[in-house]
Amino acid sequence: MSKLASFMAEMLRLVVLLVLTLGVLGGAEQWIFKMLYGWTGYLYTAVIGNFLLFFVLYRNYWQFKGWYKSEKNQKLKPVWTRGLSAAALLLIFVPFAVPFLM
Repeated sequence: MSKLASFMAEMLRLVVLLVLTLGVLGGAEQWIFKMLYGWTGYLYTAVIGNFLLFFVLYRNYWQFKGWYKSEKNQKLKPVWTRGLSAAALLLIFVPFAVPFLM
């Protein structure tokens, strides 16, 4: 497979993984929010947190399992991994804490 074809296949795989990850995590968060509070919340910060979580997972794991191989593929540094993961978890949990503050 040529380099361009493998790159295009990897981009398609990235989009499918992104949609699946955001869909599954977003659905789970909506379900938990509805079970806890009885109404559907607006989890805008959770979407950003889910995207950050996807970014960390892709850069540290999924990019090495794909079709496109490059010398430039590197894992995130541990400091970035911890920082982005902490920010993602904070953004995911913010909508769950807001009803308690009101």
